[in-house]
Amino acid sequence: MIREHYSKKEVANEIVKYCSGRWCAFLIETGEGSKIIRYDRKTFKPIVLDDVKKLRNYIETFPIRTVYGTIHFYRKIEEKDDVKDLTNIIASEPVWDIDNKILDWKKTVQAAKIIHEFLENKGITKSVYIKWSGEGIHIHLNSNSISKEVYKRIHPLDAAYSVVEYVIGKVKEKIFELKSDGLKVENKIDPQRLFTAPLTFHKSLDIVTVCIDPERLDEFTIEYVKPQDYVHYYSWDKFVEGEADQLVLEAYNTVGAYPKEYSIKKRKKRKLDEEIRRWQNYMM
Repeated sequence: MIREHYSKKEVANEIVKYCSGRWCAFLIETGEGSKIIRYDRKTFKPIVLDDVKKLRNYIETFPIRTVYGTIHFYRKIEEKDDVKDLTNIIASEPVWDIDNKILDWKKTVQAAKIIHEFLENKGITKSVYIKWSGEGIHIHLNSNSISKEVYKRIHPLDAAYSVVEYVIGKVKEKIFELKSDGLKVENKIDPQRLFTAPLTFHKSLDIVTVCIDPERLDEFTIEYVKPQDYVHYYSWDKFVEGEADQLVLEAYNTVGAYPKEYSIKKRKKRKLDEEIRRWQNYMM
């Protein structure tokens, strides 16, 4: 069933559309259980899926169940060092990870609506896409909605982390009011974070990841994720460049940089001229 699913033209096209420019990974099923691979076993290079032929070659070689792509986009992905080098990241995709029990999926959708409405109120109306993945929802903010000018001032990892954290802080009380025991919204942004590609199988459930039209979120039903009869929104990749700039700047000024030790070191609320000068030197 899984290999037949991935052999479909529309499925392969959607996976490659999502994965292009990202460092990718597969969850493969073996006799000893499941494992994630992030490097090609022949070349030992990071897995890249920039065309359908390459994806199909991997599907014929490995018992692939799930396909993942990083939230980060890279200037080049040729060697292991390329994906370990934070200066090689050219854009990052903010993602809100909403998790819940699958039987309580309606509350999960309500939580997604709260976040989506907050983003709309901040002027972000064309650059959001929503994926049902497993037992929850991922809300993605297209990385291109953050302009190159902002990325020159704020490292992409820091931009993604701060905007996700900022929005969670603003909506957490409304989400708490939904009174769903298993419901949680998390900030999982980190230097190597993976999320499932559209139309890929879930890691353990026999359902597929589908994108949902944000304007038709009320129409979503859990029936959309059936492998043999899925309902998928194919225009998920639309965006307006710079649409999220104001929110990112507001979030970064409030939250600051990604907090872990291997982030590029910055502290929040630097003077603007100092921040610009620092990032100009960094981008050279």
